[in-house]
Amino acid sequence: MKNRPVAILLLIAVVAGAAAAVSWFGMSSPKPFQGGADLGRSGPTPPAENARPSGTPDEPAGRPGPKLVVRQEDYDFGRMETNNAGEHEFAFANAGGQPLTLKQGKSSCGCCTCVCETRLPEGGRIPPGKSAVVSLRWTIKRFTGAFFQTSTILTNDPDRPDVMLGISGRITPTVRAVPWQLVFSRVAAGQQATGEVYLYGYRSEPLKITGCRMSDASRSQYFETAIVPLSADQVAEEENARSGFLLRVTLKPGLPPGPFRQQIVLGTNVDSAPTVEVPVEGTIAGDISIVGPGWDGRKCMLKIPPVARGEGAERRLTLVVRGPHRKQVKFKTARIVPPFVKVELGNTTEINNGALVQTPLTIRIPPGSPPGDYLGPPKGKLGQIVIDTGHPRQPQLQIPVNFAVKD
Repeated sequence: MKNRPVAILLLIAVVAGAAAAVSWFGMSSPKPFQGGADLGRSGPTPPAENARPSGTPDEPAGRPGPKLVVRQEDYDFGRMETNNAGEHEFAFANAGGQPLTLKQGKSSCGCCTCVCETRLPEGGRIPPGKSAVVSLRWTIKRFTGAFFQTSTILTNDPDRPDVMLGISGRITPTVRAVPWQLVFSRVAAGQQATGEVYLYGYRSEPLKITGCRMSDASRSQYFETAIVPLSADQVAEEENARSGFLLRVTLKPGLPPGPFRQQIVLGTNVDSAPTVEVPVEGTIAGDISIVGPGWDGRKCMLKIPPVARGEGAERRLTLVVRGPHRKQVKFKTARIVPPFVKVELGNTTEINNGALVQTPLTIRIPPGSPPGDYLGPPKGKLGQIVIDTGHPRQPQLQIPVNFAVKD
């Protein structure tokens, strides 16, 4: 019991010593490393928020060559209607010590439904410590739905030789034709055919058709149109549509055999789409066809290479007739342009046990013919041979001739 006070005093001394040691170590421990501080430098460490970030336009001397800094590489424009255009500017900066050069690389846009344009800074150069903009402009035509296009910019920064800028969003229609093109694949000569196109309006204001015309007025008599408003149930079948019309196109007899193209131009009350064009194309298939060297069946045209005036040229074709009226056909030349071209019809014979009849046709450009171009617009008029046939549905056969006579 006599030793208890001594033990208590010793315990108090030990605890006090330990506390002093902890306090000493806490005061002597080094401060933690702060970004941007130099460990070999004496003096207090500057606060982290005062340190200047590397690679900014304010410090071009920190790097001897050019250095690209781009704040934004993608832009979402949200929603846009068709037949509209948009533009966005991307900020480019040069944080290096030499000029930064920019060149246009590949672009994913440029089709018939949308067109994009990239504009670089003047001269394609950004001086050290300076900034400029690269603008992307896009024009929407018939495209609808999710939109994403890119434009690649090439640079002389060895660490960033290229940067891909992206434009995204969603295109919604104002007026749309479904289908956008009307095709009559193969129509027999003298027959009538009908096709239909649905026109939808997507704005709250009802769509109105203010006019209808043919782009090729010289053949407009072969196309008949009727425009009928759609019912509410018919409009509801098209997502997001508010109003609409049915365009019924009737192809009337009389077009010559071969391919044809026409455009129906409709006027509307929509400011962003004042006109809607509906292409119409197809092929008239007659009982009479032409085969032989130089005959272009796709364009229904005889093509002859340039003819030397002193030599002339000759092409031998064959007129083939099928169908129930084949034996009634009697060919006779009706008109020749230019008149110096010579046309000769041979004797008609039956082939394939009488299923077809054929007649030789020889076309000559005589030696000594006057020089001239008969190549079609814009270089001149086409040559033409018109032959009466006696066929009840195809009374005439028109043969365009593409040629030129040279000295």
